[in-house]
Amino acid sequence: MSREPVFSNPLRWMRLAIYCELSGDSVDAVHARRRKRQWTDGLHCRIGPDGNLWVNPEEVNKWVEGQHQQSANSSARAA
Repeated sequence: MSREPVFSNPLRWMRLAIYCELSGDSVDAVHARRRKRQWTDGLHCRIGPDGNLWVNPEEVNKWVEGQHQQSANSSARAA
């Protein structure tokens, strides 16, 4: 059963400030994920030709869903 997205983004990439405003995520958290290589430059985010960081919300959603599945699997194995 699939759910309808709450927000449908017609843009593949959005500037970091807009992503943070819409998602509630912080700039520091995004940069920390890049430093820890949890997010891949060119896939989840990238520096645009304007020098700004851009975020791909579709790929971020996939990352979140993958983390959720891994966490659920780990919890099930621990029980």
